[in-house]
Amino acid sequence: MSYEFVVLPAGAAASPGDVLAYFRSRRGQPADDDLYRTVIAGLHGWNSRIPASAPHARLRIEAAGDSVRVTAADSVDRRRTRGSAMDYAAPRIREFIEALITGFPYELYDARTNTLTSPEIRRYVSVDMGGERRYSSLTQRDVFDWVRQLHLLVATPFLILEKRNAADSFIRTHRNSPSDYTLELHHPLRGQRLGTTMTDGATVAQLLWDWAGDEWSRLDRVQWEPLGD
Repeated sequence: MSYEFVVLPAGAAASPGDVLAYFRSRRGQPADDDLYRTVIAGLHGWNSRIPASAPHARLRIEAAGDSVRVTAADSVDRRRTRGSAMDYAAPRIREFIEALITGFPYELYDARTNTLTSPEIRRYVSVDMGGERRYSSLTQRDVFDWVRQLHLLVATPFLILEKRNAADSFIRTHRNSPSDYTLELHHPLRGQRLGTTMTDGATVAQLLWDWAGDEWSRLDRVQWEPLGD
């Protein structure tokens, strides 16, 4: 199984459904110099770092004029009994491509979600989802999707965000039911270890996103309870 991405100029396609037709219309054209320097060279750099023992992790790169299609390998771990649980690199590939095009006039098509977007704001924290999935950053869309589907994504539905190089500064949530979340905050600089319960997953996701960006106005309004050591 594989996942497909297309980088193309902003505004070149009116909708996600127009992206592949646009890409096909550029086939046979040499790669645009700006696209090569901004995106394609970085994609080749990714492949150059993949060891020979893991050829499946390399990207398939198809340049066509001012656009490029990237195919990333994916695999379902058939040992799991939870049908929705997957072991894949696609989110990391997307994060890498977004980093390449941030600040440049390109958009990214993601065939998995059938979306066409400009790079989102990304916040860099360590992410541990259920002890099964780990990431080094997140977008606002990521955290809202993760909280909403936590019970489907991992066997133990918890999500922990940690500050880089500061594992004692973290925020953690556990989904007990669709309307029951526990939220724990550890902020050593404030000398606080706090907890609360919430009924709305969207509110939990917003607080996680705020914490990742050091935005405290909503967090400070939460009715926290001190937690023991």
